[in-house]
Amino acid sequence: MSKFDLIVVTAANASQARGYKAQLKNRKNAIVVADPGDVRAGSLGATVNLLRKIPNRGKVLVCHSGGDARRTPGYAALGKAFIPLRDGRSMFEHIVESMEKLKLPRSGGVMVCSGDVLLTFDPSKTDFSAKGVTGVAYEDNATQASLHGVYFEHCGTVVDFRQKPKVKRGRFLVDTGILFIDWPTARKMKDLPVEGDIYDEFPRMLLEGFAPFSVNTVPGCKFFHIGSSRELLAELGDGGVYTDAVGCKLSLAGGNIVTNVPAGRFECIALKRNECFTCLPVGKDGWYDLKYMLDDNFKTDGLWEKHGLGEKMKIVDYRRLLKLRGGR
Repeated sequence: MSKFDLIVVTAANASQARGYKAQLKNRKNAIVVADPGDVRAGSLGATVNLLRKIPNRGKVLVCHSGGDARRTPGYAALGKAFIPLRDGRSMFEHIVESMEKLKLPRSGGVMVCSGDVLLTFDPSKTDFSAKGVTGVAYEDNATQASLHGVYFEHCGTVVDFRQKPKVKRGRFLVDTGILFIDWPTARKMKDLPVEGDIYDEFPRMLLEGFAPFSVNTVPGCKFFHIGSSRELLAELGDGGVYTDAVGCKLSLAGGNIVTNVPAGRFECIALKRNECFTCLPVGKDGWYDLKYMLDDNFKTDGLWEKHGLGEKMKIVDYRRLLKLRGGR
């Protein structure tokens, strides 16, 4: 039985929410909440939106997953949270398992985390009994601090929070992206606008007095994050290639990612070095074959728009997609 009374996965729009719901159909205590009006609200806006929709009681886990996964096009339809790891279970399943190890107060509250980052740290070093909002941080060097959010404390009190500060030396309290919000604060948040970043605008609001703000510091933390196709290959690939749910023969030169190819569509797929391939089931019986390069960005190079993927994601047939993936 889950430690959380409710698990909420956020989505950027109705079509993305439809895909997440299909993948969560066997998890009874999980729901998906899409940003209103199919307009991305940001992680703070998404939190405000869901707080207006759910019962404000118990222990709630919020897994923010409203990104397009443009830098990992092989999983853009499924979402980064549902990328299978080496044991066959999804990133989401691992995230929930790790969050369930945290000791929450009996009064409950809202635990917020990111759907594309798996964190490993000693859960016994956390304490969420303080009023207001509690973050989790670990001490690291300037290089890591410049890539993440950073807490600044004075005499045990959070006095500043900066995103990716330009620092060159020293030790810093690096944000893990975990926030625990008690119910009095969560209920107060319902009156905020449905917009903004929970790791940017919200800390500034807290520092200005919106609610008490504290941070737990754990001895160390490991981040598992798949931000791009190249990182996907490095983390999960085997012998320089990565394949998942492929129903045909392959001839691969190396540096290849092949995902979601239905049986019978191709006899053999041959790819040159650093070429990648995926299939999207669009509409009732159509397929869109997407060949791309390992370092194609899709976020900044215009390829997302060139291939019309924004519109195609709206008509993905998740029944067929999950069927070719063996019901996963």
